[in-house]
Amino acid sequence: MVEPPVTPVQWTPCGDLLCGTVAVPLDYDQPQLGTIQIALAMHRATDPAQRIGSLVINPGGPGVSGVNDLPAELGVLTPELLDRFDIVEFDPRGVQRSSPVECSATSASSSSSTPGPLPDPVPSTTAAQLALLTDDQEYAAQCESVSGKVLPFVGTVDSARDLDRIRQALGDPQLTFFGHSYGTLLGATYAEMFPTHVRAMVLDGAIDPAMSTEQMVVEQSEGFEAVLDDFFSWCVSSGCPWHPAGGASAASLLALIAQSRSQPLPAGAGRTAGPGAFYYAALSALYARSYWPTLGNALAEAAAGNGAGVLAMADSYVTQGSSNAQDAETAIDCLDHPVAKGSSSIPDLASQAAVNAPFFGPLLAWSEATCAVWPVAASRTPAPTTAVGSPPILVVGATKDPATPYVWAQRLAGELQHGELVTWQGENHVAYYYSACIRAIDQAYFVQGTLPAPGTVCND
Repeated sequence: MVEPPVTPVQWTPCGDLLCGTVAVPLDYDQPQLGTIQIALAMHRATDPAQRIGSLVINPGGPGVSGVNDLPAELGVLTPELLDRFDIVEFDPRGVQRSSPVECSATSASSSSSTPGPLPDPVPSTTAAQLALLTDDQEYAAQCESVSGKVLPFVGTVDSARDLDRIRQALGDPQLTFFGHSYGTLLGATYAEMFPTHVRAMVLDGAIDPAMSTEQMVVEQSEGFEAVLDDFFSWCVSSGCPWHPAGGASAASLLALIAQSRSQPLPAGAGRTAGPGAFYYAALSALYARSYWPTLGNALAEAAAGNGAGVLAMADSYVTQGSSNAQDAETAIDCLDHPVAKGSSSIPDLASQAAVNAPFFGPLLAWSEATCAVWPVAASRTPAPTTAVGSPPILVVGATKDPATPYVWAQRLAGELQHGELVTWQGENHVAYYYSACIRAIDQAYFVQGTLPAPGTVCND
C-alpha cells in the first residue's frame, strides 16, 4: 500500500512563530495502519525577496523538542541565515507534541513534580546490579504498557523518512539541513536514504553511524573522561570552592560518591542526592566550560553535606529538552543502537570502558542495561554512511568535544562520498554555538554553496 499524499503545512500563529503539523505513517511498512502528526515551528525569512528556502534544524538529544528549541537557535544563527531562510524545527516522532513516548500512566508534567531517588547507575555489588536491572525491567514494561503502539516506530530510520515528508510539505525541492549532536545521526541517515534530495547539510558534533554500540560506549566515555580531567585541573588552579583532600580528581569525586552511596545527602523538599545525582551532574557540566563553576560550587556544597546543587544539575540533565525527554531518549536510543539482550555482557563492557575512563566508563556501560531488556528490537543497523550521489556535506568536529569525540567527525567525513571535515580547536559540544569562524563557514556554505579549503581549522 502506498503512503498517503503529502499536503502543504497549514501554518497558524503561535507566539512569535508559526506552528503546523505534517502527517506521516505510523508504520512506513504498513501505511494502512494510519498516520501520526509531526509538530513543526517556523520563523519566516526576514528578507522574503532574497529567500532561498527552508533551513531545517534538529538540535540533538535524542528526545529534544525542536519546537521548544527554535527560539534559542534564532539567537545564535547569523543574520544572513535568518534573512535568507525560513528556519524550521520539529518535534521528532516520540517527542512531546509528536505522539510522545510516555512511560507512566500519569502525564510527564505531573509525574515529574515529585521525582523519586535516582537508582545507583554504577552498581558495585551483585545486589546493586540486581536492583538496577529490576528497575530497568520495570521501566521498560511501563513504557510498553503505556506507549506500546508507538514504541517500535520512534527510531531514527523512521524519523529520516518523516524528514523527507517534512521537506515536501514545506515545498522545498531539496532539503537544507543543520544537525547538532544526535541531529547528525538523523542527517546522515537521511543523506544515505535520500542522497539526491539533499541541497546542503551541516553535521556538527558528529556521530559515526558505522560504530557499534560497544565502541560508542568506550569512545564516548573516553571523551567525557578527558574533559573531566580538564575540569579537575581547572578546579585546582582557578579558585574553585571544592577542595577535597589531595585535590580535585576522579578519585576524590568517586570518594564523595561512595559516601553518598552509604549515606545519601539531604537535598531539600524531602529528597536526597545519591550516586545518580553526582554522575548526572558531572555529565551535565561537561558539555560546555561555562557550566564548570556550577559543578564546582555544587561539589563544594555536597562535601559540606548539602546535596541540593548536584541534584538540581542532575534533574536538569535528565529532564531538559522536552516534557518527556528521558522516555523519548531511551526509546529512540534503544532502536538506534543495538545491544545484546540480557545483561550478561555489561560487566565486561564496564571493565573494558573503565581502562581509559575509570569514572565514566562503567556509567555509560551500565546505561545500556535498559536497552538490553527493552521490549522492542533495534531498527537501525550500524553501517558506514556514504550518501553516494549527494552534494558535499560539511562535517564539523571540535577537538575536545566530550559527548561526540572528534574522531567520530573524522570517520564520518571519511565515509561520506563527498564529506568535508571542518575542525574547531575547542572544548565544548557543538562548535557552531561557540565559534564565529564556524558560523561564517556554515553561512557561506548554506547560502552560496561555498566550501572551505580542505583541512580548514578554526581556532577562535
